[in-house]
Amino acid sequence: MITSLKHTCAGMARPMELLAPAGGMEQLECAVHFGADAVYLAGKRFGMRRRASNFDDAGIASAVKFAHEHGVKVFVTANTLMKDGDVAALPDFFAMLQNAGVDATIVSDMGALSICKRTAPKLELHLSTQASCMNAEAAKAYYDLGVSRVVVAREMSLSDIARMRESIPDDLEIEAFVHGAMCMAYSGRCLMSDYMVSPSRGANNGHCAQPCRWKYTVVEETRPGEPFSVIEEDGGSFIMSSTDMNMLSHVRELSEAGVDSIKIEGRAKGAYYVASAVNAYRHVLDGEPADAWQAELETTSHRPYSTGFYFGAPGQNQGVKEYARDYQMVARVVSCGKNAPSPATGEAAGNVSRPFPQAVVANQAAATGRRAAEIQPWPEVGIAARRQAIASDPYAEKKGCVSLSFIDELAASPAQAHRAVVMCRNRFFEGETLEVLSPGRGVFTIQPTRLVWHAADDASPDDVERRREGVLAGADPRVVGGTLCAVNVANRTMETYSFDCGEELRAGDILRVLRTDQCEGRTIE
Repeated sequence: MITSLKHTCAGMARPMELLAPAGGMEQLECAVHFGADAVYLAGKRFGMRRRASNFDDAGIASAVKFAHEHGVKVFVTANTLMKDGDVAALPDFFAMLQNAGVDATIVSDMGALSICKRTAPKLELHLSTQASCMNAEAAKAYYDLGVSRVVVAREMSLSDIARMRESIPDDLEIEAFVHGAMCMAYSGRCLMSDYMVSPSRGANNGHCAQPCRWKYTVVEETRPGEPFSVIEEDGGSFIMSSTDMNMLSHVRELSEAGVDSIKIEGRAKGAYYVASAVNAYRHVLDGEPADAWQAELETTSHRPYSTGFYFGAPGQNQGVKEYARDYQMVARVVSCGKNAPSPATGEAAGNVSRPFPQAVVANQAAATGRRAAEIQPWPEVGIAARRQAIASDPYAEKKGCVSLSFIDELAASPAQAHRAVVMCRNRFFEGETLEVLSPGRGVFTIQPTRLVWHAADDASPDDVERRREGVLAGADPRVVGGTLCAVNVANRTMETYSFDCGEELRAGDILRVLRTDQCEGRTIE
């Protein structure tokens, strides 16, 4: 097990763990890459976020192995409300967690707590926020039962937490939520889904349908069929919809109050959210000013922000937009290397007949069993033939995205210093300005050139030519039977592309783009 923090916290009253959500393996990888000290996740049962991908038993073991290799702890939730049928399955579940090397389990039910102590004594016990622990006497009672950490109720103020810290044992840790969605129900214990949707969509067993976020009207009993809008001043009133929490500017105060672990909400959210939020909090915990990173938290999908109950009532969401989604994650970096210099000039080769970049070839040739010399170059003859074919077909440019100007630009464009291989998530274009999230660095931009699609082995080169999707550029050194195609847009989700860029990227870095004209978020006017 991991016994110490992966990072230090610059200038804080006490070191604080940065705890990140991991709804699936990609989110876990992003959390680790961007600096989380610990992650929390769920199995296929007993988690409060059943819509997340979550992990089967083998997946939990793999997640623990990956996280521990990077010095990161893993906590697994078992915090739903437990019925007798659930309790019967807990001994095997907790034993599986212990055997997988999980560092702690997060529980709220007293029966679950007792079973875990008996069947998996090596697992640390963390008390879930679902238990609504709000005072020192309750915290000490749980401590006496074997709990090593209390996840305090979200309704506590900062001064409430400070008072608790003064009255509990030094080795009883306090964990507190600092970022993400909040709930209108007390500590998340809500029955709205049960009654308005169905008991099978209940919040307390992980299936919340979020009816508190819906827009409501009022109907007077004697006037059926005459709904009245609920309005406050100029905006709509969403009488049960809470704001999102953002405590980035107050992490020092949390440390001074005695918090040991700050927790980002979001196991139902995607990899980009996890990467962006963890990256911002990591930079601030490491000593950078919060003002420099507040704008980063505006790039992810969120409702209007507040500081929760830490400094008073958080208020309700009365904004016109329920979510902000101006940024799109377009790719995750798989690998990156330097382009090989030209033997004649010592500079990166600048003509299209150069071989596929040797920095990539050297990494993959051994894995595929092929020698680098066997990998086909980008053929100048092929490009000339392609140019002639397009020129002789008046309808060629209407049949696909590749134009004569693209062919000419491809032949003329100089190589940049680095070659990146990425997994596409949303479309991006040759030459488009992309922002890069990379741990330990500020946000910077790149412009991809010499964009290449790594067509899978089931993609026929003849089909590529017929549909005019790109310029055939030879065999793919990464995939047996694969094909390289020079393109001007990456638009195949979860497929591999590569390009030249002027900055060194790292495996796991996130590429994103700002598109306010296409992705403005859902309005609730």
